[in-house]
Amino acid sequence: KFYCRIEWIEERTRAVTDAAHRGARRRDRSRAARMRANARARERIAGVLAALPPVEHALAYGSAVLADASVAGPERALDVLVAVRDPAAWHDANATRNPSHYAWHARLGGGRAIHGAATTLGADAHYNARLRDERGRAYKYGVVDVRDVVDDLERWKHLFVAGRMHKPHETARACDAIVNAQARNARSAANAALLTLPETFSELDFHRAIVRLSYDGDVRFAFAAEDGLKIERIARSNGEAMREMYEDVVRELKGVETSASTWRQDKSPEATRERIDALPATVTTMLNRVEVGDDAERVGDAVRACLRRIVRASTLRQAVAGLLTTSPTKTLAYVGAKFFKAASSRATNSSNDAR
Repeated sequence: KFYCRIEWIEERTRAVTDAAHRGARRRDRSRAARMRANARARERIAGVLAALPPVEHALAYGSAVLADASVAGPERALDVLVAVRDPAAWHDANATRNPSHYAWHARLGGGRAIHGAATTLGADAHYNARLRDERGRAYKYGVVDVRDVVDDLERWKHLFVAGRMHKPHETARACDAIVNAQARNARSAANAALLTLPETFSELDFHRAIVRLSYDGDVRFAFAAEDGLKIERIARSNGEAMREMYEDVVRELKGVETSASTWRQDKSPEATRERIDALPATVTTMLNRVEVGDDAERVGDAVRACLRRIVRASTLRQAVAGLLTTSPTKTLAYVGAKFFKAASSRATNSSNDAR
């Protein structure tokens, strides 16, 4: 019996060790694949920036950076966001350098009109979409005032830029004001996610909750122009990148205990109130208008409702601004591509479920 017991222990030890090694190999492969994808994104964004006037901050986000974010092919469209000091002057310079990037009526109005439409109608961003680089690869880029980026990261005014920067992204050029504001944005995202989660949850639940912050309420989902499984796809396929992005934030959070299997948080009224107070001003102002009390579940529902309202308004505004400032041909092509990609994702998932 004694020797049988030893053999059983040795067998279990080997099984645990083998599982740990398999997990490490998977993480290494995932990290290597991510590094290759980020290197490709950096190379592509460098080409985009070379054709544009100088910018203060630039980053790539979306399916070209995130693993398995969509069912697009290996050469996914590149989404770029650039921040500039004087958007009106920048658009004038860019329209001279790259007139084909703009619709004729946008060029006619000039940089001031382009930026004015972005701030009064949209979510502070003007996008030039359906473009091709010198190698024929698709990309689009949005242009935002540095001050508006900082404002959104700190206050979640639109949760537009801030939401894109909740998820892994590749920064190609950085300015200190945005880097510092992004640190606060990440802390806000972690606190908001925790308020929507129960006392015990998994790391995947935490990642899923963060991704969901800027997608719940998105009008594109209401019209089936976005992949309904996008939240799950991003959260499951980018665990390592999400972990690296938030590990320092999580370590600094009060009342949070983490482990390989189960995470636990303090859901006492005092801890809940502290997390609410740490949220951006736009959210706390909205929460102060409703009586949520100390019940953690009610607080979580209220936070989700506030974020849905912000996201619904900003995505609707951005859609309207895009329709008015982009050429009708490009608008129809872009919308059609979004519908096709969402439908392809649903079909792929149905096929996988059938198997």
